[in-house]
Order: sequence, then C-alpha cells, then structure tokens
Amino acid sequence: MVEDHADIREIINLGLSGLGYEVHSAPEAAQGLSKFLELRPDAVLVDLLLPGMDGLGLCRRLRELSDVPIIIISALRNETQIISGLDAGADDYVTKPFSIQELSARLRALLRRRERESVPASRRVEFDGGRLSVDLEAQHVIRNGVDVHLSPTEFRLLRYLVANARRVIPHRELISQVWGDDAARLGPYLKIYIGRVRQKIEQDPTHPRLITSRHSTGYVFEETPVRTTA
Repeated sequence: MVEDHADIREIINLGLSGLGYEVHSAPEAAQGLSKFLELRPDAVLVDLLLPGMDGLGLCRRLRELSDVPIIIISALRNETQIISGLDAGADDYVTKPFSIQELSARLRALLRRRERESVPASRRVEFDGGRLSVDLEAQHVIRNGVDVHLSPTEFRLLRYLVANARRVIPHRELISQVWGDDAARLGPYLKIYIGRVRQKIEQDPTHPRLITSRHSTGYVFEETPVRTTA
C-alpha cells in the first residue's frame, strides 16, 4: 500500500491484517516501488495524491515492471480522474471513504481472477505473420520480439478476443467475461481498456487492424492464428 496519510495507512493496515492479509506500506512512490521490487506482493494499493511521483506515475511504472493487480484508493472521484487511473494501468478504483469490507472484497475479486489465470500449461497462438505471440495460459505476450506487459484485466480482455477470433463479440458479453460480478460498475470503461490493449499490440494503434469495432455492436479480433502451439 502506497499512501501518504499515516492515519489512513494505519486504518487500512489494521483492517486488512485483521482479515488475514499481510500488509506492507510506504508513504511515497519511490519507497513503495522499492518495497514492491523487494517483496513482489500479490496486489498493490495506490493513492493518487502522493508527494514526488504521483499515483498515476507509480501505476505506469509498476505496469512496466509487472502485471500485478493494482487498486487505486483515492478521494478523487469524478469520471475523468477514474479514467486517468484506469488508463495508467490500474485494475480497479475505489473512492474514499470506503469500508475495509469493500476494499477486501475488491482485493478478493482480483486475486480470485489472478488465481484462475495462473495456469502452468501453455497454449501459444501467433498472429500478424508471427509478429504477435499470445500465450493464452501463461499470460505472456510478445510483439515484434519484445515482451508486452499487460495488466490482468487487459490480458483477460485480449484472451477472450483472441479465443473468439473472427467473431463479433457484443459489448455486454465482453464486459461480463472480463469483469464478472463487477460488470455493472466497471463495464462503462471497456472502451478505455480496448484502447490500452491496442496501444500495446497494434502496429499502428491509431489505425487498428487486429482489434476493430462494430458500431453499436461490439468488438472483433480480425485474424485467425497463423500457428498454434500446445
């Protein structure tokens, strides 16, 4: 947890520790990043208004390093700020004040999804003449020979699109598959996540060829795999 207010750190620490979590905290981004690299936690909580590097910058840096689940905890609650947080790489956004029970529920949801996705088997598919490689089980993406870091939410979205390549997937179906019980709350941000995935896998994100939209209907992954490895 990276939170600059000592009283909030203490409340969250005591609350989550009482529910069985092991909590480590830092008051600013640089120390939080250092602890992250040392401890490699299962999830990260990030406040937006931090001294020095702000929470958005920290989210972007964490996302460069890892696909760890990130939850923003912030008093900033308008839609523009929420979109900025999600666009920086966060998987969820919880506004202050919140209850420890709500925060714990959000953590459990992300960790359950992460556990389901942590499968050692491998099923790799390739697209775009082999320039894009997606390992559907190991959650590993390579574009032009370079590893691509996707958040857990981004990868769930890409995996479902790839697994249903060439089929137009309605917005409602895609939202349900990516967010499950949180579909109603986070579904409105589907377009943001589509944009983030395009930025990472498209040769030219401004003119996407792989993930295209169908007006008022949904999205489709346009290519069938050129090679599949079991």
